[in-house]
Amino acid sequence: MAKVIPFRGVRYNLAKIGDLAAVVTPPYDVIDSEAQKKYYEKHPFNMIRLELGYQFPTDNELDNRYLRAARDYQAWLAEGILVQEAREAVYLYEQEFSVSGQIHRRTGFFARVQLENYESGKIRPHEETLAKPKADRLALMHACRANFSPVFALYEESELKLEEDFNQIKRRPPEIELTDEVGEKHRVWVSTDPEFHKKITTSFTGRVLYIADGHHRYETALAFYEATKEKYPGAAYILMYLVNTRDPGLVILPTHRIVHSLPELDLPLLKGRLEQDFLVEKIPLPEPEAVPKILRVQQQQGKTAFIMGTGEPAAYLLVLKNHQKVRALAPHMSAAWCSLDVAALHLLIFQELLGIGPEKISRQENLAYTRDEEEAFNTLLKGESQLVFFLNPTRIEQVTAVAAAGDKMPQKSTYFYPKLLTGLVLNDLRS
Repeated sequence: MAKVIPFRGVRYNLAKIGDLAAVVTPPYDVIDSEAQKKYYEKHPFNMIRLELGYQFPTDNELDNRYLRAARDYQAWLAEGILVQEAREAVYLYEQEFSVSGQIHRRTGFFARVQLENYESGKIRPHEETLAKPKADRLALMHACRANFSPVFALYEESELKLEEDFNQIKRRPPEIELTDEVGEKHRVWVSTDPEFHKKITTSFTGRVLYIADGHHRYETALAFYEATKEKYPGAAYILMYLVNTRDPGLVILPTHRIVHSLPELDLPLLKGRLEQDFLVEKIPLPEPEAVPKILRVQQQQGKTAFIMGTGEPAAYLLVLKNHQKVRALAPHMSAAWCSLDVAALHLLIFQELLGIGPEKISRQENLAYTRDEEEAFNTLLKGESQLVFFLNPTRIEQVTAVAAAGDKMPQKSTYFYPKLLTGLVLNDLRS
């Protein structure tokens, strides 16, 4: 079903730029203004100039962040800073990283994937998107006509046949090897072997892809293709990073919720109402690093549980009694969706008890997010929040089950860790 093919990727010329670690960045959507400035100052050819350029008060239709990115992209190609591969290739990508003191290695590959509307069922989303980020990415694509960062997608293949080829390829030294600013290691092997390419394309015939990260980029690419398909037939394909759901290095981290700016919050009343659907246990205030361990015990017992911080010198362990009310509040959603921890949190607590419904969440009126337990607790200590809710990570099988059912999770339901580096390989849509 999914069409996966090799392509002539665009890569940095190491002879021109020296240290690749100085020019790559995380994805644009995790870069704040401070990090943006840091990457600008790090190297004159840093990817930040293409992916997330500065905006100025004087920007207009003839000079703006998108057109400046396009000019830089064309100049870097002309000057040999960026070079297009002479032959079609598939790019094997391994990331080595640590979570809770344990070393993980995730292996996938970059390829071109033919765009498909969600209705076809060939490529399936699992999260909702927002209009503003898509408008930003679409303007960049119209200006540059390239994919600077990939969409991250999953495939299911239990026999691990491709992994046998991956292991063969990894026996030789990688073309790219670097350690990033947080100590994570990145290795890329470039394969121009037509037989391997054929095996990849054939193995994905009849296979479904699930978008893990990059929903905004994918939907932007669909819009760009519809607008430009006569001029740029290459826009029918998008740069993707594909990884098997069986990969042992596939890690999802939780994204915790921070509640703020509610006009009225009656904490004793809230605790009483929580007891209708949850077993509520007052527990000693845990150290930030203990939060995942407490929640993991509940998850291992098959329970949906949260830890609620209130600013008191104690916290509350909330264990859902059953999912019947979730199903009653969302009768149109699948059983897979109703079983999600984040669905119970958003429906039973945010919507029903706190008045934070989907519209407020989409406008980010009363809700903020963090993956850092200590940061969440600190917002309470500083008076920046009223409540924090810690939750377990969504499981891989839940992601694929929800997507297979045609449902979409609330935003920030998954955080696939680590993020993919931007700048390892680009996809020029004109070729």
